[in-house]
Amino acid sequence: MGLAGGDRSLLQRINTVAVLRALHGAEQLTLRDLTKATGVSRNTAEDAALALVGAGLAEEFVPQAEQRRVGRPAKWYRFRADYGYVLGVDLAVHEVNVLVADLAGTERAQYTRPLDPLTPADGRVLAVREAIDAAIREAGISRTEVLAIGAATTGIIDREGRVVHSNRLPHMVGYNLAEGLAVLDGVPVVVGNDARLATLAERWLGTGRDTDNFVNIIAGRHITAGVVLNGRLLPGVHGAAGEIGVLPESRWQAALQAMADWPEDRESTFRAAEAGDPDARARIEELAEHLATGTAAVVLTVDPECVILSGGLSRAGKTLLGPLQEHLGAKTLFPIPIHTSPLDHSAVALGAVRLALDHVEDDLFDTDSPRLAAALTP
Repeated sequence: MGLAGGDRSLLQRINTVAVLRALHGAEQLTLRDLTKATGVSRNTAEDAALALVGAGLAEEFVPQAEQRRVGRPAKWYRFRADYGYVLGVDLAVHEVNVLVADLAGTERAQYTRPLDPLTPADGRVLAVREAIDAAIREAGISRTEVLAIGAATTGIIDREGRVVHSNRLPHMVGYNLAEGLAVLDGVPVVVGNDARLATLAERWLGTGRDTDNFVNIIAGRHITAGVVLNGRLLPGVHGAAGEIGVLPESRWQAALQAMADWPEDRESTFRAAEAGDPDARARIEELAEHLATGTAAVVLTVDPECVILSGGLSRAGKTLLGPLQEHLGAKTLFPIPIHTSPLDHSAVALGAVRLALDHVEDDLFDTDSPRLAAALTP
């Protein structure tokens, strides 16, 4: 029995998505590679690849090594990362940071400008819009090439992109950031909490990229946590998973207060402790004990493979890691290794990029996607 028209169309879309996924997940593939990766026939793989080439989602090419061979060269295909771009926006307390990346996640431009923490919500969002325009110009792309915007800010964000709670930026409460940043026609805006998106970046590009279960302690001017379980970021029902720092019993507020009372800045204290200064070492020991209490609470709740220390305090390295490891070990049932993050202050914006990429990929790999339908239209 032959396939009906609708069934044939669906099968074609399924096969094309399979080929697109395979190309997206590899640097380059031959038709033989594609048939092996997708389980479809060579003709089906070639038809799908050519449709994707026609839609601008893929390109056919001949590697230099193939060009030197005698006879007909093999057909190679690769995903076109420059089919479109995404923006990652970090609307922080003291600055706005915007990253532009292609669909492979490769950074194309970055733009940062300072912000006054007391700037009203409308003024902060206006500054973000201006930063978005500047970043697009810096990347040398057009606004029509942007496929999605990911954005992060401090506070709890609901599913609609509205800030529902924020201790550090209380004047942002009630503001719908997704609507405020919808400045490009037809471009979706997805919004998340800064700590959760920093943790998403950690899973994508940081120490957590090879770890399916970890707790990320983001410690800088503020201390909070993000959790990854079974390879997936844990947002929580209200987007507040990991906000243990609101509890005084976590002692994270005490850690911040202790550092505020240090006679010199953090970097000087860490250097003095590393050099053996007893007073500086005592201050680091107190900080480590404070940090370990809240960290232990999260560790005992989710039982991760490791803890990652990110944010400004991660730069202290072994000077802080040693005492923190000792205090954490005394408060937990099993020894939990602590690692530092390799990501810098752009971690939140990177997480916003990853959020935007996830949104774009969900669309590209949807058999009902308009983009896919356009690729298959004769």
